[in-house]
Amino acid sequence: MSNADSPSNESIGRIGELVHKVESLQDPAARASAVELVTAVMSFHAAALDRLMEIVTESASPNTIHLLTADETVASMLVLHGLHPDDLEARVRHALDKLTTFFDSRGAGITLLELNAQLVRVRFKGNRPGSGMAAKGIIEDVIYEAAPELEKLVIEGIEDRRDPSFVPLADLAAQQV
Repeated sequence: MSNADSPSNESIGRIGELVHKVESLQDPAARASAVELVTAVMSFHAAALDRLMEIVTESASPNTIHLLTADETVASMLVLHGLHPDDLEARVRHALDKLTTFFDSRGAGITLLELNAQLVRVRFKGNRPGSGMAAKGIIEDVIYEAAPELEKLVIEGIEDRRDPSFVPLADLAAQQV
């Protein structure tokens, strides 16, 4: 469901690492300059993308806009800069359509319970033991990718059903180091 290995996701991950690195700079002047640089580059990109969308909207077919917004990388960039032509509700509903298709094919389901600018609340219903935690990650990835500005996502129906006495192999290996 998620394209976790895509170049755009790698870039987003790298950006996150660099943001943490800049935030941890000891020199306040260096930290402020780095933030100012990123802000200036982002402003430039936003203005260029805004103009690009104007040109495309004026001269291209409606299908071109659809193709642009259907592309995960382009759509993410448009959302980041507040330029995506679809509002939050439309983007979340589209994400839920993708999730519904994905989960229906696996005998599970997702139902929208509440949707507004502050909150999306859904209910997951799975019939495989232990599928909930994996589903939770998929739901979060798909919805936050479509609507990163969303304040809160609540997923009902998912419990961590692991046996509390079970210790994952990775935890045991980490203790041996």
